[in-house]
Amino acid sequence: MYHFIINPKSSSGKGIKYWWTVKKELDSQKIAYTADFTQDEGHATELTRQVCNRYKSIKNIIILGGDGTVNEVINGIDNYDEVLLGYIPSGSSNDLARSLGIPKNPIKALSNILKPKQFLYLDYGEISFLDKNQKLKSRKFGCSSGAGYDAAVCHEVQSSVLKKRLNKYGLGKFIYLAIAIKQIFSVKFLDATVTLDGVKKGKYKNILLVSSMIHKFEGGGLRMAPKASPTDGKLDVCLVHGLPRPIVLLLMPTIIFGKHIYFKGVEYFKCSSIEIDFDKKAAIHTDGEAPTHSSHMMIRCNPRKIRMIL
Repeated sequence: MYHFIINPKSSSGKGIKYWWTVKKELDSQKIAYTADFTQDEGHATELTRQVCNRYKSIKNIIILGGDGTVNEVINGIDNYDEVLLGYIPSGSSNDLARSLGIPKNPIKALSNILKPKQFLYLDYGEISFLDKNQKLKSRKFGCSSGAGYDAAVCHEVQSSVLKKRLNKYGLGKFIYLAIAIKQIFSVKFLDATVTLDGVKKGKYKNILLVSSMIHKFEGGGLRMAPKASPTDGKLDVCLVHGLPRPIVLLLMPTIIFGKHIYFKGVEYFKCSSIEIDFDKKAAIHTDGEAPTHSSHMMIRCNPRKIRMIL
């Protein structure tokens, strides 16, 4: 039995189109399945919990959506030992699929799930919010989390009506680019004390962003963490600070190839955990979703917990 959790609105309707293609193939092969459709933000987490509670033993949960849907599903799983996770990407970014080499074609992705050649045990990250009066206590992420600039971009993109319209024509990334350029000149710089694996790293001024990565990619193929491995039990952290805004703009294209980490003002390190204590609240994202603002957080890597069908 396969349990599909489908975001029909992913990439402005690509999700539902992919589902009808997948459903036709499942029915032709007479494969048993359940199908649940997300209706709004957070619904995939609720649906995942229902599947985990309703069915005993091992559950084959298949996500049809984007990175945000994956994020919601992994936040709905309490016991990873009882779940095999499959993924058919239909989002606009698909950074997890890019990292794992999962085909864009839904039938090819489904074929890999139905006849798997291997399972990969993936790390996931978890961010805990330490602010006083913070309602959101923690959040898991599969690919990436970020504080500052990249999260501010995610916040604005999520509220963009124009992005939804352009997604229909496969042009949604142009909105990301426009907002990314705009935010370089509008986002506020931050000061912070950073602690790695319980040892104080130091104080940083004029921070643009701190990205804590499980996989290499975020933002639709930007190689933010070119040395990241999703199975090494480590976070790859990219911290950008002390750079004038025009220089940041000039360095932006280097992220595509992962060359930004070799420039002055960009620090890159691996750790099991990082604590960040900002001087003021910053936008936070997890897998491109923008759940909150926070000034004090702890981010950890949970090693080899997610059993992924490849």
